[in-house]
Amino acid sequence: MQRTWILVVALAACASTNMNEPLYFSDPRAAVPEITKLLKAKDWPTLARYYHLEGSDVKRADLESGAFFYTDQRPEVAHPGGFWRYKHPFSPGFEYLESRELQPLLQVEVIVSIEIDQGGGPPQRGIQAFLMRRTPEGYQILPGKAPSR
Repeated sequence: MQRTWILVVALAACASTNMNEPLYFSDPRAAVPEITKLLKAKDWPTLARYYHLEGSDVKRADLESGAFFYTDQRPEVAHPGGFWRYKHPFSPGFEYLESRELQPLLQVEVIVSIEIDQGGGPPQRGIQAFLMRRTPEGYQILPGKAPSR
């Protein structure tokens, strides 16, 4: 009985530590579908672990609560597809298009796009971009805005 209790306490300590450790993507292309899954699931605590916050004024609590990522407050002019709901890094439905290294080195601009065929004309295309930081462990999302395209 006593050994079981020690094991449970040790596992709980490991679990709480692991929930605060940063997470990394292998590359920007692999990041997009994983980010999409987390956004759709509204798994803000896990998504927050993929963010590199050093040097930013963004608080981890805002990420973990979802306030940084999502809103229900519709703006006056809003796309009917609901893209306005997702504030960062992009809206679900967008797919990886390309990425490019930026100055300073270690920053990568990731461009995602969506194509919507409403019939009766050429499809509508949308593009969004977000920034990532390349580290020895992998890639993490940066909370800032990508350069204007």
